[in-house]
Amino acid sequence: MLAALALLALVAGAQDPEPETDVERYLRVARTGSPVVRPQAAQRLVRLGAPAAERIFAECGDSPAEMARLGMDVIEVLGEFEHAELRAKLWQALDDRDFPWRPSAARTLAKTAVAAEADRIRALAGDNLAAVRSAAVDGFARLGDPERRDVVEGLLDDPHDRVRRSAALLLDRWGDPCALYYVVEDLRRDDRFFESETGKSARYEAILALEKRLGDRHGYAPEKPPAENRAAIDAIAKRVGELCEEAPALPAIARAGGATEGDVLGLEIRSCRRGEFFLRWTADDKLRVGQGNPATVDLPEGTVAALLAAALGAGSELDETFWGAPGCDSEVFYVRPDPAQRSTIYRVSKGPDAVEGLRPDALGRVAAALLASLPETRDDPRLRDLRARVGQALVAVGGELP
Repeated sequence: MLAALALLALVAGAQDPEPETDVERYLRVARTGSPVVRPQAAQRLVRLGAPAAERIFAECGDSPAEMARLGMDVIEVLGEFEHAELRAKLWQALDDRDFPWRPSAARTLAKTAVAAEADRIRALAGDNLAAVRSAAVDGFARLGDPERRDVVEGLLDDPHDRVRRSAALLLDRWGDPCALYYVVEDLRRDDRFFESETGKSARYEAILALEKRLGDRHGYAPEKPPAENRAAIDAIAKRVGELCEEAPALPAIARAGGATEGDVLGLEIRSCRRGEFFLRWTADDKLRVGQGNPATVDLPEGTVAALLAAALGAGSELDETFWGAPGCDSEVFYVRPDPAQRSTIYRVSKGPDAVEGLRPDALGRVAAALLASLPETRDDPRLRDLRARVGQALVAVGGELP
């Protein structure tokens, strides 16, 4: 309600030399208004139908780079227009790995997918962005295409927990209730990524899905740790067992993780083009990759002590802890030499466009050292080409490393 009122105030308060049409007005607000009202304005454009579609199509230009100027919130609704040329532009943008709003493009195309696009939706399941892979599951759900079950089953060991849950819930809808065990397992999660309670977030999402499916949460309280929910988890698992003849053996990546000890350095990267990475270095020279139940790599003795010394030295050169502006690209450095203390957090953030000199030189040296400590590749999908993929993400967010 407040967002709608804010939108109306913005629209009514516009004082231009020439009166704007409704299409121009809502397009302007959807691109430049506050984050609260942009989605509202974008939905108003959809309700305006063909005139809005034609106006937006004219703004798309000749390339995905020009189309990106429409902004995330406008891209998020484009699939809802019945406009073949605009839809073709949207697919072209999604196919361009440098288009910054690919998750939004994938979501709106999946939400409105048609049978002729089934192969294109299938290709999204192998994307480097978790949000795009999740959209592929939504696309399969809309198409009602159990023949592509193998692709959805392949996402049960996806690195991202939301993709795994979406895949499991769709398989259940397609007649495989045994997939619900993947969601039940999330009820047991108690992991953290430094100050972020990742396990708790997963528990909330899992119990909402299971309650909707089973009609009862059996007293499960997601705000409480799994140890205090044992009876409820057992009851929910028993209910799923009544639907499934034989519980599946879950892959390691899908099994519940608990709190870890000794994490002294962390790097969290979220790139709108290169994906997400969650890396931790421990006092006993281990590298942990991912959230939940992370992959673990043994590092040479003394590696982390040297990295920690470099990070502390860089911190002494920095007078700030945040550089840039909130946006879809971010690097977050966590430094916690004393496990009993909270982390010192350094954040670099920006929108989709490159920003010259965004990352301070001191942090750049730390990033380069952390990158050099990563294995080049391993068989585990989370570790395959890890150094190369993290390096690309660092460059995409903060620029070239020293």
